[in-house]
Amino acid sequence: MKLKIVIGPVTAAVTSAVIAAAGAPPASARAAEASRPDVSAASTGPAVPGSWAHHAGIEPAVPGSWAHRAETGSVEQGRWIKLAGTRGELNEAAGAPVRLASYSLVFDAGQQHYGYLREGDRFVRTPYREALAAPGGRWVAGIEDSRLWLAKRKIDLIDRRSGRTHTISLPAPVTSPEWSADGRTLLLTAYRPHRDGSLTTIGFVTVDAAERTARLVHAGPRHRVSDWGIGRSHRFYFAGSADRVLAVRNGPEAGPRKRRIAVYDLDGRQRRVYTGVGTLDEWHTTTPFSPSGRLFGTLLGDSRDSGGGGPIGIVDAETGKIVHRFGRDVRAFAGWYDDEHAIVQRERAGTRIYQRVDLSGGDAVDLIREKLVAGPADYRPHLERVNFVRRS
Repeated sequence: MKLKIVIGPVTAAVTSAVIAAAGAPPASARAAEASRPDVSAASTGPAVPGSWAHHAGIEPAVPGSWAHRAETGSVEQGRWIKLAGTRGELNEAAGAPVRLASYSLVFDAGQQHYGYLREGDRFVRTPYREALAAPGGRWVAGIEDSRLWLAKRKIDLIDRRSGRTHTISLPAPVTSPEWSADGRTLLLTAYRPHRDGSLTTIGFVTVDAAERTARLVHAGPRHRVSDWGIGRSHRFYFAGSADRVLAVRNGPEAGPRKRRIAVYDLDGRQRRVYTGVGTLDEWHTTTPFSPSGRLFGTLLGDSRDSGGGGPIGIVDAETGKIVHRFGRDVRAFAGWYDDEHAIVQRERAGTRIYQRVDLSGGDAVDLIREKLVAGPADYRPHLERVNFVRRS
């Protein structure tokens, strides 16, 4: 079933529409006002008058803007760029195949999230908990509300080319956005809500960015999730191409060697199951597949139970075999730099480090360094998801 949503552009910093939501808050301490992210780094440059980009201080992709620069070149070797809202900095390397396009900060003991978007050589806070930039730089998917555990029935598609924001109504509550490698299709995990605030996964929704159409597909076993599991457990990802998706079929009680990851087509039919290759890092990974679609990354342990991630498994998607294992001190699998290098997260002496790791065993390179600062509830705002996208 294909649902076509016919809408006009909506331009506002924070939409006034009432967003239907499902979910219930996890029990947690409330952070003091001092723990809220710093917004002083927001851009004040020109933008299309009246647009969301204008209110947020973000320019559309005209010559000289971020999206245009992303297509035409890279920045100077060895520059460290401050990350807004946190005590972190980014190592921007000339000629790199990817660049950091957006990220989300978590704070208030995990209850609150703010999305940040790249504009030139700085990052600005958006009205969204996730502002996920697509490969190619044209589109940004925005999910409103700072609470990650609320599934939403509407999302915003921001067209960086025109500066317009289009609000898309969806056929089911959703979380967990991911863009296809070509930047044309958005994937979201779909749910059925319950009165107690928990949700049951029912499949996925795809959104064609250019056509602004949404399609709900029922797929996979039904898993009931609540609190921290919403948006983080049994979510769907693209499986290396825009015509396949995958998700973890069973729960952690099965153990790493019996965990099953299933692949589905866009009609919801199961096409393959990987067994004994670990599990997906659903808390931190924006996309598990390498740029070619040949490899994907898994956790061979459980970082939330053991207090440390690793080791990481790199799986050959065709054979289903683990072809690389590394990083017993790795806390998270964050994505890909290219087909020969993964991006992982480590912590050392109160500093969180995102590194480029050579699958063949070469030296690791620090991409992001972030000083963790204790706050009233857990740490002050810090990185949870980073979104490196390929340069056009």
